[in-house]
Amino acid sequence: MKKRYLTSLLLLGLMPFLTHCASQDDVNALNYHIRSLNKKVETMKEDTTVDQMQKRQASSSGMIDQLHSDILQLRSQLEENGHLTRMLQEQNKELQQAISQLKEQQEQQLNTRMAVLDNRIKLQEESLATIRQARIDDAERRSRAAARAAEDAMRKARAASVAQASVQQRGSHHISARATKVVYSQAASTSRPASKPEARVATPASAGKPIVTQAAPVAAAGSTVDLFSAGREKYNKGQYKEAFTLFEQHINKNGTKQSTIPARYMMGECLFKQGEYDQAIIQYQQIISNFPGNPQAAKALLRQGEAFEQLSDNDTAKIIYKKVTASYGSTPEAEIARKRMSSL
Repeated sequence: MKKRYLTSLLLLGLMPFLTHCASQDDVNALNYHIRSLNKKVETMKEDTTVDQMQKRQASSSGMIDQLHSDILQLRSQLEENGHLTRMLQEQNKELQQAISQLKEQQEQQLNTRMAVLDNRIKLQEESLATIRQARIDDAERRSRAAARAAEDAMRKARAASVAQASVQQRGSHHISARATKVVYSQAASTSRPASKPEARVATPASAGKPIVTQAAPVAAAGSTVDLFSAGREKYNKGQYKEAFTLFEQHINKNGTKQSTIPARYMMGECLFKQGEYDQAIIQYQQIISNFPGNPQAAKALLRQGEAFEQLSDNDTAKIIYKKVTASYGSTPEAEIARKRMSSL
């Protein structure tokens, strides 16, 4: 209000001077500007009252307080998140240590188990080699015994033939020549053909001395029989011991690769059917070791695994089944081996 009065007095004081310098229009324009300024001053006074300033200050203080509260809340959340992060990091370290320890323990257990399995395999191989050598020695012993028996029978037959010829020569010089045939038997474990004894007979001679002639050889009994077919027939009838002997004789008589492999496999089958699984394993091993590329080797290896399974040695059976799948992966035997492994 004081400024308004001062402005009015100033204008009144200056009016005489202004009238001499300006026209009436200038004066009117100046009055209009003065009124406008007065209105603006009044508006500014109304806008800058104490109440409005206090309200604005209170509103600003409230907003500042709210901001402080929000900041504190955010700080507390950040601290809580940091604490949770540290806890998770510690737990992660503990889990990593536990996993490392568990991994080391499993590796140690696996190495120990592999060592035990290696030892068992080594012992099994040594046992198989010992059993195989024992069977070979036994077969050689029986063969030698059969040979000695054949030689003894030969000597006896020759002695009997000479004695009979002497008797006939003394009784008459006109004895008709005839052949003497001696049949002797060999041990069932060998297929060595029976030796054909020579028979000596006396015939009349112009000089009075007997003429010794050799009788025509007689074919050994059963020499034309197919031993493998006979063994199969015995096997199909459930006569596994007789079938085993026939298959063994077939091998000893023929000895060719084509005939040895199936006969050897059937020998293993005969032993398997009789529950002699360890002996069957030996027969199968001869095929696997001597003829690994033959299709029959896959069957023999599979049957070895089944034999170990029958002996309640599932660990060794699994190893053999894995070998079947690794060495003969495209064969039906490999598929059977996978099924057997999954069932163990």
